[in-house]
Amino acid sequence: MSTPQRLQLARELHDGVAQDLVALGYELDLLLATVDLQSPTRKGIRSLRFRVDELISKVRREMYQLREANDESVQEKISKAAREICGDRQLRFLINDFAIEPNLGIEITAMASELLRNSVRHSRGSEIEIHLSQVENHTYLEVRDNGEGGATLDSSRLGLIGIKERTELLGGTFFYTSDSSGTRVTITL
Repeated sequence: MSTPQRLQLARELHDGVAQDLVALGYELDLLLATVDLQSPTRKGIRSLRFRVDELISKVRREMYQLREANDESVQEKISKAAREICGDRQLRFLINDFAIEPNLGIEITAMASELLRNSVRHSRGSEIEIHLSQVENHTYLEVRDNGEGGATLDSSRLGLIGIKERTELLGGTFFYTSDSSGTRVTITL
């Protein structure tokens, strides 16, 4: 993605989704200010408010990343994202150093980040492995964890479906397994 396209996308995120989330946050604040709320309702609204704040922070990070003239490699970005997303979980990196076309790098970084978030939030894995390599002119990404498993493409969560769709749009292959020993997602582009 060229710099003008990145800046345009950052502006669109700011003027669209970011502003909508801020407005939603203000509406939740107004609801919280209501005097006659029952405690469970107040607790639920407060929880939603915190989630909206997390989303606002996430969108802002994405906007800043789009605006950065960043010379970090895809490998460095994925490693950095893994440390931020996974916190104190045990991480194992099997990341090879090879050139990745910038547009493909953006997609791979986004998919890896979503898979890592899934491992933390939904699978609750304590050990997470990230593989990134080049095999016969194809880029190979694998994220696996030792969590609860149970991920399906039929679930109401859209993360895994979105990754599958991204992979297919890029002409790649997507494979996953998810059972009581954990979840493993493999993408070849």
